[in-house]
Amino acid sequence: MATRTGRDREEASRWARRLLERTDWVILDTETTGLDASAEVVQLGVLGSDGSTLVDTLVRPRGRIPRDAVAIHGITDTMVATAPLYAEVYTTLLGMVESKSIIAYNAPFDRKMLIQTALSNRVAIISNSWECAMEQYARFLGQWSSRRGSYAWVSLPRPDAPPGYKHQAIDDCRATLAVIRRMASG
Repeated sequence: MATRTGRDREEASRWARRLLERTDWVILDTETTGLDASAEVVQLGVLGSDGSTLVDTLVRPRGRIPRDAVAIHGITDTMVATAPLYAEVYTTLLGMVESKSIIAYNAPFDRKMLIQTALSNRVAIISNSWECAMEQYARFLGQWSSRRGSYAWVSLPRPDAPPGYKHQAIDDCRATLAVIRRMASG
């Protein structure tokens, strides 16, 4: 296990270093109405590889935002009442991610949410390649989960977050970039 853990940690670190040498990627994060098959995006954040903010917007879902979701991110129906629908931000989003790999902390979740939201808004699904920073960070930390049969996933570290912090998409993008930089430095 120790040999595999060390090798996997180094591979995760190499992944981050190679990523930081390139400019053909963005970091994307979403906040949503929930986790199920009908959940939609209510906030979208995208950072460029240099850390610049490319997209930071609320998104009006077709349905209501449940209290459980509001408790996590603090985004209410009132806050999104005048926000654009996903179909209205889609062209801007597409332009920002065109020909780029999308990096996300829990990429399968964010990709699923964008697909569901695209389908409910009758726009094309973004077909970019995706990479998961959470999976790489789990390899980097090397905490084995017997239950999962692989490395344990950890919550996105937010060392500067005040008590009671509510998730915000662009802040989570910045935290993901900090994780990538931490892995790159070894």
